[in-house]
Amino acid sequence: AQETIKRPVLHEFLTEVLEGHPSLLSIEASQRAVEARAQGKAQSIYNPEIEIGYVNNREREKEIGISQTIDWSGKRRARSKVGRAEVAASKSAYSLAKKGLLTTVLQSLTEYQTALQIYNVAEDRTRLSEDFLKLAQRRNLAGELPRSELLTAMLALSESQAAKNEASSELSQSKENLIALVGKERAVWPNLMGVPVADDALTFAYDIETLPEIILARNQIEIFRAQINVARSDRKPDPTIGVTVGQEGGGSRVDDEPRHTTVGLKLSLPIPIWNSYKAEVRAAGADLNQSEQNYFVVENQVMARLEATMNRYQSAANAWNEWSKQGAMPLSEQRDLLKRLLEAQEISAVDYLVQLNQTFEVENTSIELNGRLWNAWFAWQNASNTFDKWLETIQ
Repeated sequence: AQETIKRPVLHEFLTEVLEGHPSLLSIEASQRAVEARAQGKAQSIYNPEIEIGYVNNREREKEIGISQTIDWSGKRRARSKVGRAEVAASKSAYSLAKKGLLTTVLQSLTEYQTALQIYNVAEDRTRLSEDFLKLAQRRNLAGELPRSELLTAMLALSESQAAKNEASSELSQSKENLIALVGKERAVWPNLMGVPVADDALTFAYDIETLPEIILARNQIEIFRAQINVARSDRKPDPTIGVTVGQEGGGSRVDDEPRHTTVGLKLSLPIPIWNSYKAEVRAAGADLNQSEQNYFVVENQVMARLEATMNRYQSAANAWNEWSKQGAMPLSEQRDLLKRLLEAQEISAVDYLVQLNQTFEVENTSIELNGRLWNAWFAWQNASNTFDKWLETIQ
């Protein structure tokens, strides 16, 4: 119970999403199918055959036999290696899909949280614009405010309402995307508090060999390398050995010839004349070469993504730090001060609106900066495959 209480809400949310998400369940089902096929490939290729013969002649010959094709060329062993490589590749594909889903969910959550905060700012702006219009109307009736400034107050309210409608639309769209991804509506969504910690990103050691993309590419190489052995083993014919036991003689009622028990041995071997399976070996070799070249493509993509996401994260972190040092301010206090100055008629209505709108623009900028920082962080986590480590350390 204590562990449950201590676990972060975000951690619980992500665990719940991953455990029941259809995309991961689909991959798990595919993984089970791959494992079943691998078990099939590890079993014997040839089953024994039973032969029964009867000749309705004077001797009335009868025989029964059993034959077995021997896997002399190692076909079972070659196919078993393919199956093991395919199972390893399916596990890598699952890890890749899992971290991709985590990235999408967290970035969608960031977009929703950003849209929600901007909508709340738009609501505050509309409320203050309504209060300002009421004040302007009273002053206009008292002859203390010209008609032009009253029209300016009315225009400011219309502008704030339009911004609120736009923010509402963005919020609805981001929430729709999040619900479609997660699968159900929630009364309360988890919050991304503060900013991500940059220590791990700045000291991260680039070990690309542990990344799912690289592991999957290596597994693909192993699959095609094993398939070359399968193609080569298919070129080698396997012998079939059989034993038969029969009876002959004594078939006629007027003939006192006794029955004779016969025992026979058979050996057959296919002759690869019409199809030597050379084309299959060449095709498997070409597939292997393609997978090896694809490995280098994936390696270049992974390295480029690591560098690019690291640079974007550091850029977003620097922008946030600069903002925190220079741009951050108690905006609510500044708005209260502007309101008191307006009521005391120390500033004009136009000056009030200009400075008030600046405070809302500054607040929106800070929200967008925070959202970009989180999205850059999640992109880097995806590239470096460090989600699990981060989730263990969040508070």
